[in-house]
Amino acid sequence: MQHAPGNDNSAPTRGPSMVRNMADWRFDHYLTMQLLPLFYLLLVFGAAVVVAALVALVFWFSPTAGLVALAVAPVVLLIAVAVIRAALEYLVMAHRIMRIIERMDALPHQVADLSVRVDGITGHVDQLIDRVDDIHETLMHARPFLRSAASTGRLLDLLRPGKRPKR
Repeated sequence: MQHAPGNDNSAPTRGPSMVRNMADWRFDHYLTMQLLPLFYLLLVFGAAVVVAALVALVFWFSPTAGLVALAVAPVVLLIAVAVIRAALEYLVMAHRIMRIIERMDALPHQVADLSVRVDGITGHVDQLIDRVDDIHETLMHARPFLRSAASTGRLLDLLRPGKRPKR
């Protein structure tokens, strides 16, 4: 499986396709995330070799200083591994941000006709507003008639036996 810049798949590539991807001189495929575990192991192994070599060098100069270096070596190795891990995690974060930005590049194509749809909806809403205004205007003209009809209804209620007027 290959990793194209727009491809969302993050599964590692195995076998001949990884070799093919390594020979991709145009850098159309991302190999960094696939090789990251190998980088991590090599860097940690390299840090361990450097710390061991330094301890051996200090032992060569003075056995007492070598014992002190041997006691400090695990802390130094732990710090080196933490720095290596932080740097690689930063690389992973930058890669993830890059993938998100690549997906955002596709957004203009996905929302290109959105303005046409919004314009269509705006037209319908404008028609609806015009109709509501017409209804409101008609009701304003009919208001005196509605008041008189309500007055007539109240007069009939008063004339009915056994009914009391509402206040």
